Amino acid sequence: MFTLNTFVKVWILLLVGVATQQIVTCQPFTVSVSKPDFNQGGTSVHKIIGHDTGSYYVLKHHSGQYYLEKLDGDLKFIRDEPIKLYEGLKTYDLDTVVHFHGTLYLFVSRRKFSESVLYYQEIDKETLLPVTGFVELTSVRFIKGNWPDIYFALSRQETKLMIACRIKLNWEKIQHNEFYVFDKGMELLWKRKDFFDFSGQGPRKNYYLVDEQGNVSILSLTKRESIISLFQDVKNSYTIHRYTQEGKAFREYPLILENRYIRGVMILGNERGELICAGLYSELFRAGVGGTFFFKIDPVDGIVYYNQSQAFSDELLSHLRDIKEPIMAEEELIEYRLTDLVLRKNGHIILIAEQLFEQTYNTYNNLIVSCFDTTGHVYWTQVIPKQQDFDIRQLIRYENEVGDYRRFVHETGAIDDYIENYCSYALIASLNESAITILYNDNIKNLRPGAKQKSFNSPRRSYLAAVRINESGVLSRYEVWRWKRKALYPVPMRYYDTLGETVIIPAFKGRKYYYLKITANY
Repeated sequence: MFTLNTFVKVWILLLVGVATQQIVTCQPFTVSVSKPDFNQGGTSVHKIIGHDTGSYYVLKHHSGQYYLEKLDGDLKFIRDEPIKLYEGLKTYDLDTVVHFHGTLYLFVSRRKFSESVLYYQEIDKETLLPVTGFVELTSVRFIKGNWPDIYFALSRQETKLMIACRIKLNWEKIQHNEFYVFDKGMELLWKRKDFFDFSGQGPRKNYYLVDEQGNVSILSLTKRESIISLFQDVKNSYTIHRYTQEGKAFREYPLILENRYIRGVMILGNERGELICAGLYSELFRAGVGGTFFFKIDPVDGIVYYNQSQAFSDELLSHLRDIKEPIMAEEELIEYRLTDLVLRKNGHIILIAEQLFEQTYNTYNNLIVSCFDTTGHVYWTQVIPKQQDFDIRQLIRYENEVGDYRRFVHETGAIDDYIENYCSYALIASLNESAITILYNDNIKNLRPGAKQKSFNSPRRSYLAAVRINESGVLSRYEVWRWKRKALYPVPMRYYDTLGETVIIPAFKGRKYYYLKITANY
């Protein structure tokens, strides 16, 4: 029988529930929303490329034309200008736009009969118009009819800019390289031209890195795992090509784990010029992920040290079993991909791996976050449980592997009206902090205390969650942004990192979009 006392108890429980919800909502995040805008017909690129005090700069492409756009500190539109890619009868191809030491630089190239010429141009940040004409930076002659691929990289603190030109001759098994490293004001620190021989398919899936000392490192896949590799000494392997001492010293580091498979690897540089390498491995003849590996390379003598590998702990495996994640019989984890490697202020290194299944449901799942101390030992490991449905069949047009798609979107700013990038996560990893914050879309029903966790599969029934992990590995969870009727849907896979405690995440619904500016106030 429903008595007055029962009514009072229910009302108290409701009040407690509301209070709990308010505690979750009242969190150390500031969220501001820009005014809505519309993507024009055929928009394919929409990327924030830089910011300064009070302004953000965007590269857009629509209607067959590139544009530079300026937004204010609240991400409200100020002005835009088309990028002029011609001078008289001369036409140029846009390579990139960078915001470097407070200046906007436009890089273009022009292919002639026997060479490609690379130019740059300074852009006025008030008018978004060119300050100068195109300044020739270098010309690269074709080799046997092959023209160069051009790569750009900014150091993590954006103090150094690297430009690399590469011509890979697959028939002759030779790769020709040119490197240019610049400091403030496009001052050339060093340049180098060289070549090296390779076997098989040679280096591919290249990742270029420049650190704050101007050292350049290239991580390349050289051999992919196959059935044949089971009977060979060399399994799936990578190579690190490294240039130090202002380009004068060159070393090559074949990256092979004895009796193990590499299941993912990343590199980063610290302020002392050391190269840090970490990744995931599995044991031989096994298909999962069994643990992590780590090492450093000295910038002066090139010695590899702090070489560590560590299997996932029993506590981690037990925790994953508790949240109903299947563990392979060999106690290896299934389908985890290395997605981030970041250096923290205290010198620790954080590795993030995301579970990614090539299926149309439960595609982007749990995150494993491991922290290495300065000597490469695992200091702590945490799990962020999540389940997100994503129809990977939408990616066919990009011809990208599913595991590479998140980085592709993040680096290029590519958008497509037919692909919904609501899954995966965004990362806040301020240069001045030792903690990190991970943002992702979650099912709104998961906010209910004690409720069975449900997959995120509809942005109409979602909220933007944040998980902060401090330097000791302690987790704090927050509700940052709850979807409301007529609101747009946050896309955390596409975000802009300000290098501080703020990230910019776009929200889309059809062709309509706006920006969410999220700041962690710790």
